[in-house]
Amino acid sequence: MKTEFVLLACYEKPLIPLETFCTDIMGIKLQTARNRIAAGTFPVPLTRTGSSPMVHISDAAKYIDQQRESAA
Repeated sequence: MKTEFVLLACYEKPLIPLETFCTDIMGIKLQTARNRIAAGTFPVPLTRTGSSPMVHISDAAKYIDQQRESAA
């Protein structure tokens, strides 16, 4: 749960733009993310606000926590 609070403090809103999530958290380019989305292999669900894909803070936190657990 701490990860979610840290992300909320950093981004100050509950939704993170896909591009920001990719560069800041996943360390991949937006086009790589788009390719994974098209292939159905992107690791987090997306929410759309208008035409912009967004990642919810709680899903971003779960992704970070899962990555940390798998690295251990």
